[in-house]
Amino acid sequence: FIQYNIINLTVFLYGKKGECMSNPRYAGIVSLLVIAALLSGCRGKREITEESGRTPASSIIKSGDAKTGVTSEEGRATSTEIAKAIKGEDIPVRKIPAKDFKEPSLISAEAAKIFKNVHFDFDSYEIRSDARETLNGIGKYLLANPKMQVLIEGHCDERGTREYNMVLGEQRALSVRRYLVSLGVSSARLHTASYGKDKPVDTASNEEAWAKNRRAEFKLAE
Repeated sequence: FIQYNIINLTVFLYGKKGECMSNPRYAGIVSLLVIAALLSGCRGKREITEESGRTPASSIIKSGDAKTGVTSEEGRATSTEIAKAIKGEDIPVRKIPAKDFKEPSLISAEAAKIFKNVHFDFDSYEIRSDARETLNGIGKYLLANPKMQVLIEGHCDERGTREYNMVLGEQRALSVRRYLVSLGVSSARLHTASYGKDKPVDTASNEEAWAKNRRAEFKLAE
């Protein structure tokens, strides 16, 4: 409204033929009115921007990936990591930290009950339906204990070459890692290792023993 009246007054003064052009006083007044109109317009634009209710992107980014604006809480996966895990995409692994990873039973009785081995079908690294309940419990525990680091160890039965089973064991560990990331656990807390067929829990050569040996185990570090 103010801007509109200023413009009308300016037009009126210009309409006084010869006066604004010949009288320096009028010319100065016109110049001031034009500047005032421009400043009024700029102020109006700022007010519209501030009242739009939009928060600047820079104030949203707290932690996580500053390039994409993805945020994460302590010990939790970013939305980008979760999306990759759900799609089954690779999530970069990190070097295993120099920590004292222990059996869950050496951490607490609760951890021993939660971090049970999960098993796999022959020549497969797909997460089985009977493993999901165990992994869901592990994920819940890790989200409640954001300082806990986990080493996931992949194992195989005795059939096949050592080289093949080392790769298969790594894929089993990575599958478990992806599943836990999909539950919201930060990938930075989840480390993997493969022992192939080198560390069987049962040395017998039969189906029962092989089923026990196709597994992923967990070691914990606080």
